[in-house]
Amino acid sequence: MFETIKEKAHGWLLRKDRALVYRLTGKTPEEVVKRWLLFGVPLGLLVVLLAWESLGALSVAAALILAAAILFALDAAVANEYRRWRDRLVDGIPVLAAFVPAFLETGVVTPRRALELALPFLPEPLRLELDSAVGSVARSGRLDAFDELKERARHPLVDAVCFRLKAGWDTGLKPDVFTDLNEQIRDAQEVAAARATAAKSALVTLVSVIGLLGAGLVFGYPAWKHITGTMGGMFR
Repeated sequence: MFETIKEKAHGWLLRKDRALVYRLTGKTPEEVVKRWLLFGVPLGLLVVLLAWESLGALSVAAALILAAAILFALDAAVANEYRRWRDRLVDGIPVLAAFVPAFLETGVVTPRRALELALPFLPEPLRLELDSAVGSVARSGRLDAFDELKERARHPLVDAVCFRLKAGWDTGLKPDVFTDLNEQIRDAQEVAAARATAAKSALVTLVSVIGLLGAGLVFGYPAWKHITGTMGGMFR
């Protein structure tokens, strides 16, 4: 049964295309499952032991819900780390859009050279990603590296930048190559700021709910009435 629980949790963490998210953040589903088994499952068992007398079989259901919430929180933390990586990547695009056209305006550099000259001014992780892409194109002559960056970032602004770089790599880039993206760049920065604020609020809410559930299980049914009213107030 223990191995079955591990397999189910591992399979859920790798749903759809989540493997890429874990790879980019340097995390592994095995690591998340290990943390969950180390903290979430023992906490669930402790809840059953403490609340059995007051809640009976209901304490088992509550413990399962609590354990599932902890697994969800661990997975959400990895997803949030990926979003922070993507936001930092997008934050570097205004710098790219400023320096590459400046080098192109000289009229004596190729698109590849303009990117190479711009790289030292770019923040991470955009610098590392474009350095890898430019090196890959230089070695193989294939432009697939820009498509791979689009797949990792999954962001419309990154899609637009990579499309322009790929399209103009051989035919030449004009200094105004990114001019039409100014509005998208501003929008992306506003969205990233709003997302960061929402993520912080959601984390505070989740921690509060878990704390309230734990308090209810420890102190029994009388506490649940108070907790229900408190939680209702949180979500009004």
